[in-house]
Amino acid sequence: MHYKSKNFKLFLKLSWRMYNANNTSGTYHRYVRKVAGFTIILSHQLNDGTIPERVFRKIQWYMVEALIMGEMLARLSDKQISERDKEGLVYLGAIMALFDVFVDDFRFQRSRLLNILDRTFSPDGSVISDSDKAIEKIYFSYLERLLITIDSEHWAGINKHLIIIKLQIESGEQFEDKTTEEEVLRITLGKGGVSALICSAFLGRKDESFNTAVFETGGFIQMMNDCQDIYKDTVGGIRTFVHFCESFTEIFMKMNDQRIRAFRALMSLELPSAGKSGILFELNAMFIVISYKLHLFARACSYKLDFCAIRAMDKNHFIINPFSPRSVAACTVKILDFNPADIDSIHVFKFEKS
Repeated sequence: MHYKSKNFKLFLKLSWRMYNANNTSGTYHRYVRKVAGFTIILSHQLNDGTIPERVFRKIQWYMVEALIMGEMLARLSDKQISERDKEGLVYLGAIMALFDVFVDDFRFQRSRLLNILDRTFSPDGSVISDSDKAIEKIYFSYLERLLITIDSEHWAGINKHLIIIKLQIESGEQFEDKTTEEEVLRITLGKGGVSALICSAFLGRKDESFNTAVFETGGFIQMMNDCQDIYKDTVGGIRTFVHFCESFTEIFMKMNDQRIRAFRALMSLELPSAGKSGILFELNAMFIVISYKLHLFARACSYKLDFCAIRAMDKNHFIINPFSPRSVAACTVKILDFNPADIDSIHVFKFEKS
């Protein structure tokens, strides 16, 4: 079929991008180190021993992810991102990473986070840190570079989406047992959705239908991230939508429900069909790979979703290389079989014991 020949070309391009994104010596990682090299070095110099190495790795991954998201949304809109905007996306990724670090790793109180937020969007443009905490000094170092790099109009567009910061602050509730499933899902979709909207600010799109589609897409990506982080979040005491599910099949179905919402919103946009088909293919490929990981998690857990048991397991059961021969063999045919005219159709891996 015609769509399958297109899929093969899209698959080759996506595979190359994802290989470079997942490889710390790949082109994306080399690019962010080149752009933010000075601030990266400075951040290590500012470390007084209170910041573990994983935080610096997290910052770099977020920079790469923000760049990839911006490029993907540009392809959807049939637009090119300028070099200046690419650099802005890199620093924006660092800022989003550090706010996650404040919440998830350092467990900052909300009052402290709001104070940082006020200084971030200070009307006088001052970003000088008065804190003696190394992690905050690093945050304001990246913020300073972002404000130097980003176009003022784009910064104003990001300013409109400040809810992302509040949602990240509220995500501290995910450590609390009293948090309801509805609250966790709202935080999850909000964090992912507005993060994607922020990355789209460089495109200058103001139409509501586009913003809705981007929001739903970001929420879908966040759910996929939560799915593959099931072990890390369980050990860390973070409750995501996954922790309200009773089976691995239910995790898959909830992700798929959000996939369909996002795909329908994207299909409804009055944009070139090539851009829409391309982003749908990429997102569906991610979904298949994450679903395959979920299948392997289920098998490692003897197909029983028991979070106490997961917490006690070896983390290596939850580290899956998407480029291993086993993963490639399991996912490739399903990825190539995607039909953009039939977005409700899904390929299901095994999540239950036979």
